[in-house]
Amino acid sequence: MGQLQRDGRRSARQETIELWEMDTERTRSPRQRQRSQPRPVREGQQRRTQWEGESRQGRSRQEREFPQERRARQARESRQERPSRQSREIQQIGQSRTGRESGQRRQTGHPRPVQSMKRRRARRRKEIFSKVVVFLFVVLCLALIYQATGAVYRYIHRDWTSETVQKDEGIISTLSDKLNGKKIVPPEILEDYLDVNEYSRPGTKLRKVKSVFVHYTANPGTSAQQNRSYFANLAETHERSASAHFIIGYEGELVQCIPLDEQAYAVATRNEDSVSIECCYLAQDGSFTPETYETLLHTLAWLLEEYDLNTEDILRHYDCGGKKCPLYYVENEGAWEQLLADVESYETPTE
Repeated sequence: MGQLQRDGRRSARQETIELWEMDTERTRSPRQRQRSQPRPVREGQQRRTQWEGESRQGRSRQEREFPQERRARQARESRQERPSRQSREIQQIGQSRTGRESGQRRQTGHPRPVQSMKRRRARRRKEIFSKVVVFLFVVLCLALIYQATGAVYRYIHRDWTSETVQKDEGIISTLSDKLNGKKIVPPEILEDYLDVNEYSRPGTKLRKVKSVFVHYTANPGTSAQQNRSYFANLAETHERSASAHFIIGYEGELVQCIPLDEQAYAVATRNEDSVSIECCYLAQDGSFTPETYETLLHTLAWLLEEYDLNTEDILRHYDCGGKKCPLYYVENEGAWEQLLADVESYETPTE
């Protein structure tokens, strides 16, 4: 009975569909009928119609099924198709992304590496520029420090520099005078050497001169020649040993008794490295006449230049042994200092 009912229902449904198609066919306009007429079927269309027919048969088969079975079948199909759809969508999305990336790479030509290279070059340029700026700043600071240090040094040593320059100018002028032959002219000398003897002229060589000693004769009113004769007579009288290289008379005459390369018997402890000058006088205090003083200045200045000495090397017999000789300059220290100053500033006409 159940099968018969189902067949009856199908036939009734089929008749209803056919009647509905007939009614719709009558209500169509001629143009719609013309459109609904079958067109020449091509090979592709035949396949499509065949597929549509098969699908209609499948639908009709599905319609004949019960609603519960149809819903169960549709649920199974949907469960089977859902993962496949998701996978297809994922594949399509991946393909679209890869297509866009490949297109961008074709258009831009690998933009990321180019941009990174540009950034590295810009960074390198900035580093070089910063290094150059730092170097110039350091150089500028050093230059300012050098100038400031030089200014402070010049300010502090201004007086010292001026004094040094003046001294240097004096030394240079002295050296230039010597180089140009501007030397102190030796005084007028009367050479009257003693005979070699063991009491007044031993003949011993004088190898160096470190000092010049000033003496006085201790016989007021005697002349230079008389004192020279006294030294010569010692070889006969054997009274004592005494002599000097030079004797200056109270009229300014200069007598040389012993050559400058031999020793004289004047200062017992310094005969081997000194030259001695005896001075005549008239005054009881032992002061020298102006003529004697002038000849003494001239002789001392000349000897200092010859032996490359200075005024500190001019000594009194008193300075070596304590003997009050020359008497006036032992008792008058100021007069002795003035004599040394006059020697230092002494000038004579050039040759």
